[in-house]
Amino acid sequence: MLYFVNYLDRVNVGVAAVRMNAELGFSSTVFGLGAGLLFVGYTLFELPSNQVLRRVGARRWIAVITLGWGLCATGTAFIQDETGFYLLRFLLGVCEAGFLPGMILYLTEWFPRRERGQVTALFMLAVPVTQAIGTPLSTLLIELAGWRFMLLAEGLPALLLSALVLVLLPDRPETARWLPETEATALRLALAADRAAVAGHGRSSLRAALRDWRVYLIALIGFGISGGLYALTFFLPQIVAGLRGDLSTVQIGLVAAVPSAAAALSMWFYARHSDRSGERIRHIAVPLVPAALALGLALYLDSPVLVMLAITVTTVGAFITLPVWWQLPGAFLTGAAASGGIAVIASLANTSGFLAPYLTGWLRDLTGDYRAGMLVIAGFMLLAAGCTLLLGRDPAFRAVTGSRRSGPTS
Repeated sequence: MLYFVNYLDRVNVGVAAVRMNAELGFSSTVFGLGAGLLFVGYTLFELPSNQVLRRVGARRWIAVITLGWGLCATGTAFIQDETGFYLLRFLLGVCEAGFLPGMILYLTEWFPRRERGQVTALFMLAVPVTQAIGTPLSTLLIELAGWRFMLLAEGLPALLLSALVLVLLPDRPETARWLPETEATALRLALAADRAAVAGHGRSSLRAALRDWRVYLIALIGFGISGGLYALTFFLPQIVAGLRGDLSTVQIGLVAAVPSAAAALSMWFYARHSDRSGERIRHIAVPLVPAALALGLALYLDSPVLVMLAITVTTVGAFITLPVWWQLPGAFLTGAAASGGIAVIASLANTSGFLAPYLTGWLRDLTGDYRAGMLVIAGFMLLAAGCTLLLGRDPAFRAVTGSRRSGPTS
């Protein structure tokens, strides 16, 4: 639920833009810059936020993060010009910083590695579900009372959830009152065995993690995956509106939700397959190739149905790789290296959330359509696939993960 509300408050401006841009006089470049500025604040504060979380505990810090982003999300409903839009999007990124890497780190305190891929997929299922359910919901709220009401209504749940975090999210198994002691002990032993296995070959200090080239290569892979998703997230409602001029706002939302609904049906099964096979590299690289090709071709197709089919292939291909990609850092990072390294990876990967929308909007204004922007984003995704294969060939990475030539195991 936290991630559902978090992602909805991050991307609902993409739906608001259908009305907001015309009312406030925003060009595609202005909107793309504002949408992407969230990730500037996100990038700058992600590592410090995750270090604070490690010191004070997930329960208290996630509650603070949730309260902060709720205030910024509701505040966006009252913007009057591009300056206010830029400022609140930047502050939203500052407040959100640390949430996703913090929650990924939190899951490592509860689930052994052999189950973590599918558990991460269940958590990250919030993203396509947000787009599948949240997009039509947002368009319905706009139809009822306007884009400002929609932003306000969808920002308020975060304020309530911040209080519930303090009650419902214990930091570790030993602090969970509902967990029997025998089960808590068994879980601690399983997690300790995982950490010992990583500690034998991996990195445990923050300094060592920051000097490890694999951290930055994994971040580059995430950059390519996320770039495609963020470009589509922020601009798909406008692309759909351009396919047919007779669609209502609600119809636009329903059509734009189809690719994410398909991704939501696929994510957990794909991550489960990766967990069971113990293979990560091919599970990341292979789907990205058709995803990139489909995105590059999508807007050159004549039929709106074929355009949406191609975009669905891209969306599914990118989404199913995300939970598997998040297993790569835990294969060789533990302790302080895990908290810092995961934050650095998330921070650098999410710079695509700034660059992809900005480039897409700028190229739209420059060329008159979204084709050039989609081709650039497709290139990012192909780069991610190539970097993944490169990582899988590294002998040191295979030694850490205990993998064969086919790729690293869980």
